[in-house]
Amino acid sequence: MFRSHWAVAAILALAATACQNEPARNAVPTPLALLPAAVSPAPLSVSKSIALTDEETACVVDSFEFQVVCRGREGEEVVAFGREGDGPGEFHSLSLVARVSLGRLGVVDGRLNRLTIFNASGDRVSEVALPPMYLADGIRRATVFGSEVDLAAFSPGDLILTRIYSAVDINLGEFTWKRGDLNGIADTECGGLDKGVPRPGAGYVFWACRRELIFLDDRDANAAMVVTSPAYQEELPSERDVEAFAEGLTRLGGRMAMPRSATNPYVETFREEPNRWFNVPGALAYDSKDRLWVATTLDRDTFSYFEIWIGTEYAGSVRVRDRAMGFDLFQNTLAVLVERQPGPDGIAPRGIDWYDISDLDCRASEAERGCSLRPRSEGAAAP
Repeated sequence: MFRSHWAVAAILALAATACQNEPARNAVPTPLALLPAAVSPAPLSVSKSIALTDEETACVVDSFEFQVVCRGREGEEVVAFGREGDGPGEFHSLSLVARVSLGRLGVVDGRLNRLTIFNASGDRVSEVALPPMYLADGIRRATVFGSEVDLAAFSPGDLILTRIYSAVDINLGEFTWKRGDLNGIADTECGGLDKGVPRPGAGYVFWACRRELIFLDDRDANAAMVVTSPAYQEELPSERDVEAFAEGLTRLGGRMAMPRSATNPYVETFREEPNRWFNVPGALAYDSKDRLWVATTLDRDTFSYFEIWIGTEYAGSVRVRDRAMGFDLFQNTLAVLVERQPGPDGIAPRGIDWYDISDLDCRASEAERGCSLRPRSEGAAAP
């Protein structure tokens, strides 16, 4: 028995040495810490949406004033437009701001089912009606992409909603693509898909369940690739997460709104379940180099984290400061809408942190994986 014990120990030691000498193929690189190049204030708001109209101007929603507010890198207000109402250029429920083209901004009002295009001065350019109950996720190449819940397929008790994913022409308000059979296209842990964004080319990428990304080479394809994030960490909600969830239940529209006392059972259930990995809405976005940025829920207090994917391969993660609420990318700029640490009154002020990503180098090969900053003398900035 004594000899067997030592023999087993020796074998284990040799195996451990071999593992140390062999490169760890699935090792997750340490996140790269980014430092903001500039800081701007942002209004308190329910919305998490942010859009860069160019590299110097970021626009966010002031949901309490029914306005869109655009600020520059130095914090100056460039323009603010909108007011409460049903008329042209007025809003009831601002659900999305997104860049349409350089200097032009698309604003979706979820209650009015309307997309309005504004120029850099805040002047209304055009508007188009969207389908009722359309959940717009973003705008790309003169197209709004998003989804509707398939009410015909819904029944009480459904754990996974069936969505009809689609694209809508921003000029005509007409569907250019619709698809409602995507829940069965991928073998996900929970059996369904959630929000997604178009991939460069004709593909699409969705997030699913707690930690999975679903890649389609073509949005009409009959096969998909399911990839689990190698950086996933199971984490229970923080007190800030719990408070945000409780506030969300009291803000649900119309008759669905709950008094605070009625939210307690739902809040306690939320407190005991691990966080989903993807920080939605707006968790997925591509940069000018066709790298996929994925906002995660890891920590999201003093710091927040983004995964970066190249094609269907995880390349690494970057860390930014404070609690990320939303983000946008344009050319060499990453703008992150954040909540700062709560003040003595318990209110967490909002801000916009600007990051220069022109020197960000991320690699996804097994031989060299991770993100780093290139010396500025090596190579030109990203196009």
